[in-house]
Amino acid sequence: MKQLDKRSLLKYAKNEYLGAMLAAKVARRLHSMEPADRADPEAKVTSLALELITDGVVEYEIEEPEEEPEGEEAEK
Repeated sequence: MKQLDKRSLLKYAKNEYLGAMLAAKVARRLHSMEPADRADPEAKVTSLALELITDGVVEYEIEEPEEEPEGEEAEK
């Protein structure tokens, strides 16, 4: 297993927390796949997820919550 450089992960994730969350989500998806369908059938899913993220293979989008106009919170 190759050693992960944290800076490589942060190049594709805004911060360490987001990198960890993204890796967990990708690992769950890889775990649900048949091993033969994965990029590396022998690799552990967490290691493979981190490798795919640091190689720039994984794309993601963050949905920002909509902000409520001021005053509506008090009316509820």
